[in-house]
Amino acid sequence: MEVLSNVSLSSENDKWYWFDDNQNGFSVKSVKKSLIVERGTSHPPNFIWCKWVPIKCNIMAWRVNLDRFPTRVNLRRRNVDIPSVMCHLCGDYEEMMDHLFTACSVALRVWSVFSAWCNVPPLFFFEFKDILESHKLIKSGKKAEKIIYGLVIIVCWCIWKGRNDTVFNQRKCSPGDIIGRLKSRGYV
Repeated sequence: MEVLSNVSLSSENDKWYWFDDNQNGFSVKSVKKSLIVERGTSHPPNFIWCKWVPIKCNIMAWRVNLDRFPTRVNLRRRNVDIPSVMCHLCGDYEEMMDHLFTACSVALRVWSVFSAWCNVPPLFFFEFKDILESHKLIKSGKKAEKIIYGLVIIVCWCIWKGRNDTVFNQRKCSPGDIIGRLKSRGYV
């Protein structure tokens, strides 16, 4: 009764107001603007879609960038009962997205071979967002940047496919297998 005693009813149309925009009322645009301001600098960088890469590779990279990818640690976080959260490729650390794509010994060797194959300086990453920014380090022009950007997305897809072969088909996957899949267009 106490809550309802403060309510006043009128015959006017109802209006919704967003707390950041009292003049224009509620809009999706004002909510989006507020969320962007609130996320600050800790949010991952905006993902840039590569048009010539298969859509499934783009979607995978986008989801990894948002930390919404089914790595073993993320599955455990979602209360999925799995026997182990250790990385299936190296077996040394928990399978988190940053480990799987940047710190796993198999991934490190893949990036080393990839650097030599593309004739670029050695690529070292600490986080997945570093992978998505790596094309900016290539000083060979815009076209080369776009090619490297697309290729690193495809390499990530091939690492994930190699991981899945190990998990679901019980096949050990070497860095050579992953690079071979990339070179033979076996990523599609």
